[in-house]
Amino acid sequence: MHQTPEEIYQTRKQFFNDRAESWLDMWYRNPETGKYDRHQDNFNRMFSLIPFKPGDRVLDVGCGSGVLVPMILERIGKSGLLYEVDFAEKMIEVNRKLHDAANIRFFVSDAAEAPVDSSSCDIVLCFACFPHFEDKGKTLNSLVGMLKKGGTLAVVHFESSEGINRHHETCSAVAHDNLPGSKEMLSLFEAAGLKVDLFIDEPGFYCVRAAK
Repeated sequence: MHQTPEEIYQTRKQFFNDRAESWLDMWYRNPETGKYDRHQDNFNRMFSLIPFKPGDRVLDVGCGSGVLVPMILERIGKSGLLYEVDFAEKMIEVNRKLHDAANIRFFVSDAAEAPVDSSSCDIVLCFACFPHFEDKGKTLNSLVGMLKKGGTLAVVHFESSEGINRHHETCSAVAHDNLPGSKEMLSLFEAAGLKVDLFIDEPGFYCVRAAK
């Protein structure tokens, strides 16, 4: 049965709300250590590629229940500010329960409409969320508007674009959610006024890094 864009959107949102309580355990918990370090090598690689520094204002887009929060806070320190933004209210609810640092701001919002001041962020990070943006061009343009001149925007996944798209095809709720190929992705970034200086798309890791 053909779904309207609104029905697709609501199905996607419900999918993430339904899994908010178990998301960290499902994807990030290491059964051997009991910690959320299942992908630690990839996290280390990601943070080596993105120039976080003390005092930065960081927008963590599609943040879910906050797997990145401790790692970002460690890098930006108490003088930094972290915006946690997700369209699924249950994800933000769980995130709030787990993280109570004074320098976090939580927002239930579509990425394109995040209530973040224009040109205020040093880093905008889209970790494991870009395929789920309904209008990727519009969303990217909005996020660039929130980024300072010279700031960094990065899209990161712990799988190749081919692997991500194959994985999403197995689940009807996100079957429409694709990570664009390199040509389309580079066009989106260029149209948004971003200069790409790193593009990695290999088995187990994907990263597009760009400057405004």
